[in-house]
Amino acid sequence: MDSVLILGTGITGQSVGRFLKNKSKFNFFDSRDKENLPAEFIRNKEFLKKLKTYKDIDLKDYSRVICSPGFDINHPIYKEIIKKSIPLETDIEIFTREHNSKKILITGTNGKSSVCSMLEQILNKNGFKAKAIGNIGLPVLDYIEESLSFSLIEVSSFHLEISNNLKCDIAAILNITEDHLDYHKSFKNYLKTKNSIFTKAKIKIGNEINKNDIFNADIFFSSKNLGIEEQNLNAVDAILTSLNLNINLENFLGNYLKLDHRFEIFHQDKKGRTYINDSKATNIGAAKEAVESAKKFGEVNILCGGRGKGVDFNKFSNFLSENCKNIIVYGEDRNLIKSNVHKEKLYEAKDLKEALKIAERVALIDEVILLSPACSSLDAFSSYHERGDTFKKMVLNE
Repeated sequence: MDSVLILGTGITGQSVGRFLKNKSKFNFFDSRDKENLPAEFIRNKEFLKKLKTYKDIDLKDYSRVICSPGFDINHPIYKEIIKKSIPLETDIEIFTREHNSKKILITGTNGKSSVCSMLEQILNKNGFKAKAIGNIGLPVLDYIEESLSFSLIEVSSFHLEISNNLKCDIAAILNITEDHLDYHKSFKNYLKTKNSIFTKAKIKIGNEINKNDIFNADIFFSSKNLGIEEQNLNAVDAILTSLNLNINLENFLGNYLKLDHRFEIFHQDKKGRTYINDSKATNIGAAKEAVESAKKFGEVNILCGGRGKGVDFNKFSNFLSENCKNIIVYGEDRNLIKSNVHKEKLYEAKDLKEALKIAERVALIDEVILLSPACSSLDAFSSYHERGDTFKKMVLNE
């Protein structure tokens, strides 16, 4: 029986532990202090007994390592694993190697979850058994025993950074704009990481607008002068065509259930002001798409802020000044966002609650109040889901 070290105790690490039970000996390691580990892990006494501290670990005791996405790759233990050439893989690499479904890997700065969700609904309604998994839902190894026709796997740049053997039938890069530069250190590194999804793909699909940044694609779907939703549909169509499936997307669109927190128009008040929750816009590209869409409903009052992830907001500040009536910045990196915003349009708030109060004070009849942060939520919330839900509850006074 081999011995495995699992890096990370989050939902992926726990999924790996369940997968290895009765197959391999294993231990967990996490760079966080014990009091900061996920509550679900702490409650699992069996897993907790297998938790090792850095001092307790002798890498000679392990035949391989399975790493969770987002694990600190600058931690000494990770560097030591690489230096000693200990076999290292991810849960998605195991799944793509061992599961017999057709594997479709989806990455991109924006639109990954939406495209996976659309494909899942379309394929299931056309008689196939398909599941959207990975970053969009439960970890992939939770489905290793399930019989599926298609596995639709959302793959983040964190997963790609540590994966070297992602075999799949189709890989798609939906788009690439600046994101997670605090992790990848440069846009050049981010591009290289995103493109690595093609390494062992049978069919490679990319966005034509990123032709200069996407390497070795077999097919480019059209995107010129199209919004993100139209681009996503073209990506879905390209994937279905590559699978030799003749499915009419128009029959599907009327019944498509959009995911929460993605340009979610959820309220109109007595003044006719439209409230839009776009909390999923955790980067500049997504926020710009939201502003362009929101302008169709009226003058835009945007709420931006959170943790900026190391990106340069200078051009985005100019964009906001040119396209929004009022810009309310809040949170940890609000000073970075406001750099080039016209002063007469700029308002500052310490948090989302205060930002909403300002927006409701300055927004006039028939205008738009748009939450599209262009930042991670992790300075104040556990996820973009919590941020979006909080925004909606404050608006609706729930």
